[in-house]
Amino acid sequence: MSDIIRYEAKEKDIVIIIDRDLCKGCDICVQVCKQDGLKLVDAPDKWEGASVEMINPELCNFCKLCEIQCPDFAIRVLRKDEEGTITIGKSKKTSAEQ
Repeated sequence: MSDIIRYEAKEKDIVIIIDRDLCKGCDICVQVCKQDGLKLVDAPDKWEGASVEMINPELCNFCKLCEIQCPDFAIRVLRKDEEGTITIGKSKKTSAEQ
């Protein structure tokens, strides 16, 4: 089961989803976020030792730079009504499993 963290902006129609299993703590998303909404935190449970975390979802302006620049597809930025239309984590079957 994937370690998924969901952040919801209460005053905006935005949901930020971070899959900690995919995040390797590379810091790219933190560097590209113009709103300073992300930070790297120590994650002793991860081999890489760090993971990204949302500081405050209300800071998100839906630019999606973090999602676009993430080399591991660990971040998704969505409108709340889009959330049910995507597959998150390991629930998607591979072609061999189908």
